[in-house]
Amino acid sequence: MKRFVAASAIAIALTVSANSAGAADFDTDEAIRGLVVGGEVESFSGIMFYDGDGDDVDFDDDDYQLVSGLTGRLSMPLGDNLSVQMDGEFEYASNALSGSRQDDLFAHSFLAGGHLSWRDPETGLFGGFAAFGGGASDDAGNGEGSRAYSFYAVGGEAQFYADNLTFYLQGGYIDGATENSVPVIDNDALRNALFGRGIVRWFMDPDTRLQAEIAYVDGETDSNAADTTILEWGARYDTMIAGLPILGDSNVFVGYRGAHFDKSGGDSAEFTDHTIMVGFTHRFGTRSIQETDRYGATLDMPNFGRWVSAGQILE
Repeated sequence: MKRFVAASAIAIALTVSANSAGAADFDTDEAIRGLVVGGEVESFSGIMFYDGDGDDVDFDDDDYQLVSGLTGRLSMPLGDNLSVQMDGEFEYASNALSGSRQDDLFAHSFLAGGHLSWRDPETGLFGGFAAFGGGASDDAGNGEGSRAYSFYAVGGEAQFYADNLTFYLQGGYIDGATENSVPVIDNDALRNALFGRGIVRWFMDPDTRLQAEIAYVDGETDSNAADTTILEWGARYDTMIAGLPILGDSNVFVGYRGAHFDKSGGDSAEFTDHTIMVGFTHRFGTRSIQETDRYGATLDMPNFGRWVSAGQILE
């Protein structure tokens, strides 16, 4: 916990000192008109801390690990208001290749998916999404390497625009692979789950964004179909830093993600993780973060693979 607090303080201090621009309204007169072909590529690195509760969740050997990720999004208009967006994500931990002393830590996840939506850049957006992918946890205790869990997810989403604020709502269904699936996995995967997610984005100026989000998941894990819930929360700060050596003007961000996983029943268990991350974003097709939000690749997805593979830690 001391490492977590210290790292949080350092990350916040660095971010605040890097941005000295004052708040400014989004100039709609200067904004591009109509949806555009646009996208973004993000990369991040950070550290994930664990805290367990119960006989089956014990992080005495390793209670933290390094994590990194890569995300790509591409939005393409299909007319004046209709657009399609394609997403790809990959996240991995420091034990993904070398293994860990600690049984069941998160190893890696991946996702591929798409969104179809109708959008008015002045008022809002509504549409649907579908995704598939996988997640894995390290099975170090049994010497079996990573145990992988596949999933698919479908749902709907909407955005509402109010000056420099964006409100983003998302919800849907997730199902992870079980022993009855092809290929055969086992019943530890999160399955038959519903989720809801809410996001608020505040654009302090066109190239500075503060974002907060929360998500809730209710599904099943274990061979006894134990009720499993996930509460996830996070915050992120994006800004532009001008004149970095070699990189030049760069979009950077610092973020935090926390989650609490809870399995009820006779074999109950729970754990919490905290992730602090710093990364870079490259955008194309738009001129600012807020233009991307209103005209380009504005949609995203949670890390479904992380949720699905957490059932192994709770086992």
